[in-house]
Amino acid sequence: MKKINNLIAAMFLVVIGSLISCDVGPQKIRIGEDVCSFCRMSIADNRFGAEIVTKKGKIYKFDDTHCLTGFIKANTINNQEIKNTYLVDFNEPHELIEASQVLLLKSSQLRSPMGGNIAAFSSQNQLNIATVKLSGVQVTLEGVLK
Repeated sequence: MKKINNLIAAMFLVVIGSLISCDVGPQKIRIGEDVCSFCRMSIADNRFGAEIVTKKGKIYKFDDTHCLTGFIKANTINNQEIKNTYLVDFNEPHELIEASQVLLLKSSQLRSPMGGNIAAFSSQNQLNIATVKLSGVQVTLEGVLK
């Protein structure tokens, strides 16, 4: 009986330890299932989108950079609560890039869901190719937020 109690106690400690050390990251955006946390419309285009992950692990999903910036500007949550912000890689739909690593292109030819017309890229080469193809200009998230 003592061995069983010790085994149960050890398993309990392992489970508690894994829950405490659990690090919440971005979640895949499910096209047609997830709803934008700002405009409440269904997320429909896998080339655009964004997420905010709070320090407490709450995830807010967006269908467009326009909705992401609107959510932030509206102070829907305190900016101090934000752990990370991610944007969908335009060339690798469903892949999320941390906002500090992203390169942004603004072009009316992008036709994003809510008219933000901003796409995210993970490399300067990808951005350069898209800039020529789509007649766009490079922007920063900080600049868009102003």
